[in-house]
Amino acid sequence: MKSIYTRKAALLLSLLAVLLLQACFEDTEQVDEELVQEYRYFDLYMGSNFKDTIAPPTASGLYYIEMYEGTGASPKEGDWLMMNHVAYTIPSNYVVDTYMGNVALTSGLPTNVAFFGPFKFLNGTGVDGLTEGLSMMREGGGAIMCFTSELGFGAVGGNLMRSVGRYASMKYEVELLEVIGEDIVGYEEDRLLAYVDTIYGVDTIYSADFETIMYYVIDEANEEGSAIVNDSVVEIAYRGYVIDGREFDESAEDAPYKFTVGDYEAETSPIPGWHIGVTKFKEGEKGRLIIPYSLAYGEAGSVRDNTVAIPPYETLIFDIEVVSVGDTSDENEPDI
Repeated sequence: MKSIYTRKAALLLSLLAVLLLQACFEDTEQVDEELVQEYRYFDLYMGSNFKDTIAPPTASGLYYIEMYEGTGASPKEGDWLMMNHVAYTIPSNYVVDTYMGNVALTSGLPTNVAFFGPFKFLNGTGVDGLTEGLSMMREGGGAIMCFTSELGFGAVGGNLMRSVGRYASMKYEVELLEVIGEDIVGYEEDRLLAYVDTIYGVDTIYSADFETIMYYVIDEANEEGSAIVNDSVVEIAYRGYVIDGREFDESAEDAPYKFTVGDYEAETSPIPGWHIGVTKFKEGEKGRLIIPYSLAYGEAGSVRDNTVAIPPYETLIFDIEVVSVGDTSDENEPDI
C-alpha cells in the first residue's frame, strides 16, 4: 500500500502539470492574439500606403515595391554592398535604423557615435526580409520592402540603432549604391593603393609584428624636434577620416591625444597603426598616417551601442601634428 506521502507527492505533481499546461495554453492564446493584431495592422498599413502600387507578395510573404530600377548587378547572399537605407516599424513608421545623417537627426536617433554616409553591409547578415529584398534589386536601384515579423525579428525582437519589439512588422527603404562582391579584402586594398598613388612624398612602413604595410607622409618637417621611439609619451592633435573624405573623429582644441608609444595594452592605447606610424615623426612635425583595416579596427570595424562607429574593413587616414614628445619618466615627475 502506498504511503500518504507518496500519494501527496503524486497529487502535487498532477496539480503542477495542470498548472503548466494551463500556462502553456494562456501563452499560446497571447501569442495568437499578438500575431492576429500584427497581421491586421500590417494589412491595413499596406492597403492605406501602397494601394495603387502593391503587387502580390513573394512566396515567403515579402512585399517588394520598386521605386526606380537599377541597371547593375544583383547582390547575392554573401556579397558586400554599399547602400543607403531607412528601417521603420509598421504601422507607426517609427525609424529604428539609418546611417543617413539628415534622417537620423530629424528622427531623434543618437548621432554622437554613428558613422553617417553610405553604409557598408554584408548581405545575409540582416533579417530574412531584407536579404530577400536585396536579392531582387539591381545596383543603382531603389526599393521598399515590407514584411511581417516572420521575416523580421520574430517573437524575440532585436536591436538596431533602436530596439525592435516582438512581433514587429518592418519596412525598409533601400538605395543600392554598389555591389562590391565577396572579395572585400581585394576591394579595400585596391582603394587604398589608388588613394596612396595620389599623394606626393608618401612612404611605407612594414610592421614585422603584424606582417603588414602602412603608409605615412610628412607635410611639415622639424629636424630639430625630438624623435619618437617606443616608450615615448606623445601628445598628438589629429583629424580622422576615410578615403572618401568622411570624418569620424577629431581631437578637441588644446586637448591633444596622449599615449605611450609601444604600450598596446594600456587603457589609453590607440589602434596599432598609430604606434607604428608615429615613430617616423618628430616633435613639431605634421603629416598623415594612412592605416589599412588590419592595423585599425579590423574585419569587424567598431560597433558601440548597436551602432556602427567605424565600418568593417575600413582604411583610416589621420592628419596629425606631434605636439610634444616625452618619456615615461616624465609622467612621474611632480608638477612645479
